[in-house]
Amino acid sequence: MLILAVTARAVSFTVLVYNVENLTAADGKTLSADYGAKRYSRAHLLTKMNNIARVVAQFDEGKGPDVILFQEVERDFLQDQYLFDHVGMLAHYEDVTIEQMIGHYYDRDVARIPVEGLLLKTFYDRGLRGYRVAAADDAVQTKERRQIAHLNIVFSRFPIGAVRSYIVPEMPALLEVQLEVGGYPLYIFNNHWKGDAMGASAEDARVEAAKVLRDRMTEIFSVNPNADLILAGDFNCFYNQGPRFHFEKTALTQVLGSQGDKRALRANADLYNLWYELPSSQRGSEIYHGVWSTFIQMLVSRGLYDFRGVQYVDGSFGVGEFPGLNANENGEPIGWSFSGMAGSGFSKHFPLYAKFITVRNNRPDVYLSVSPPKKDPNPSGVRK
Repeated sequence: MLILAVTARAVSFTVLVYNVENLTAADGKTLSADYGAKRYSRAHLLTKMNNIARVVAQFDEGKGPDVILFQEVERDFLQDQYLFDHVGMLAHYEDVTIEQMIGHYYDRDVARIPVEGLLLKTFYDRGLRGYRVAAADDAVQTKERRQIAHLNIVFSRFPIGAVRSYIVPEMPALLEVQLEVGGYPLYIFNNHWKGDAMGASAEDARVEAAKVLRDRMTEIFSVNPNADLILAGDFNCFYNQGPRFHFEKTALTQVLGSQGDKRALRANADLYNLWYELPSSQRGSEIYHGVWSTFIQMLVSRGLYDFRGVQYVDGSFGVGEFPGLNANENGEPIGWSFSGMAGSGFSKHFPLYAKFITVRNNRPDVYLSVSPPKKDPNPSGVRK
């Protein structure tokens, strides 16, 4: 009798991290004064969403990454808790375009759709389909949280399991999303930490966020030291924050454990910062006080270098910088502008991306072969 061995096909996919620079609905309910109804119209909203879709369509042969982590999506101020049926919304408006929804057919029902739902519909109309949505549940307007404008959002084509939100003072709620990728669990942590990279009080706030993440990571690693985790988002600090500003304690490196030697994952480290994949001359996601910064970051866990479950495709990390689209002639991000009847531009942040694949060797004790980090000839560690 002939017995055929059936090997499941590996799943390859891209993860994109994108701060979309204050994607705000056009219902007038906003904490951002410059996005009020007198200046920001539904035409502006459509331009912002179309331009986000254009950037996303640069990946994976036009279909977009399978996992997207968004920051600076303004939360829905019309609701006191986060509940929305994105799939039902797409079905209901199947025969109506996004242009019609926020144009001729704009009504109270459309106005009640959270802005990431309108972005999802824009994607759908542009052929970027199959996404499920997870959002940090930070809609309850307690006195301490009323100044927090944004939600962290994840779009995923993979099934979404548990979704957790972690409330941290002075910043959007941290979002944990557990995905099922080819039969394996993948933990996604979407972050938007407090701004002001040079400020000591802001660093103290970021330390609190890092403690929350580190405590959760400890829980996960206590069950599986080689669990597959991606921590990403807008950390509002440099990947080499400590050497740059000499704070007493830095959130990213001292508390969270970000570091730049892949070989250390086999020993005492459990996170690796993918900025170290690039030469220092290419490290930069936005301009901050006239210099390139690395606020948008992606960190991967030890398990993403072993041969079980999800594995990082070594060397696949990059900056989503597209000349003639979201980058100007000087290679700088083309940020959002209110100019003209419908506005223009993209985001002051370039997105980051990396590729991953599932492996079925079931060998958490075997790691990808990696080389030692090269000596950085640029002391500042970022592009000039």
